[in-house]
Amino acid sequence: MSGVIVDIGTGDGEFVYSVAKEYPDRFVIGIDPHHKGLEKTSARTYRKPAKGGVGNALYVLSNVESLPEEMNGIANQVFINFPWAGLLKGIVLAEDATWNPIKRICKKGAFVDILFGYDQDYEENELERLNLPALSTSYIKNVMSPKLEEQGLKVVEIRSVAGKELRDYPSSWAKKLSFGRNREYYYLRLQTE
Repeated sequence: MSGVIVDIGTGDGEFVYSVAKEYPDRFVIGIDPHHKGLEKTSARTYRKPAKGGVGNALYVLSNVESLPEEMNGIANQVFINFPWAGLLKGIVLAEDATWNPIKRICKKGAFVDILFGYDQDYEENELERLNLPALSTSYIKNVMSPKLEEQGLKVVEIRSVAGKELRDYPSSWAKKLSFGRNREYYYLRLQTE
């Protein structure tokens, strides 16, 4: 295997399955605390290859704060696609309880790619419950990025992502979000030091 990819908050696991299928030389691990969403995809993943299975994927039930110690220092790349609830809060507010375990599972120089967004008009109750700030490129650059850099994460790229760009992204949630309301999402790439 030429590397390990970890998808934190994998949801239904489709991202892991798609990436594992596209990159058979990588080992892909999906992490999520809820097993229900993973049942269908994990069953397909563990089939024989002739029936659509992939031998280079694994799903782990865990929240980000409790990532298994067996994962320490294994990830070349971490994806966090459309985090929600506590994971979203920890990411956006750059909380140590969220970021320390992520850094712990990364190799030196690993990339952490985050695709996220929320809208004050559509998720007002959730944002109020989590006490999240209005999200913008300015917030990410001027508030979030300095906090992440203090934690040893180098900001490599920040950019806005239009909903229609999500149609080709290998995530079932991205495909759902690409249609409907026209809203802005953000892509943030970090690298561990």
